[in-house]
Amino acid sequence: MNTRGRIDRQQKNIMRSQLEEVLTIHRNLDEKLAIFQQQSVNSEYRRFWNELKEQNSENVKTISRFMVLKCNR
Repeated sequence: MNTRGRIDRQQKNIMRSQLEEVLTIHRNLDEKLAIFQQQSVNSEYRRFWNELKEQNSENVKTISRFMVLKCNR
């Protein structure tokens, strides 16, 4: 296992594929959170859904950034 230095192409492809799957899940979650937020009548609940959406958005950015830097995507 290579912990430092160059990562071989096969490992990058595997990781990229896995991360793309995770990104799809997070994007679907974002859509679901938006629906729940719109359906909430209580402002405290809407704020909570919004907080979850913001955290999820940060996760998407982190995953995307990692893919660009480490998986050549």
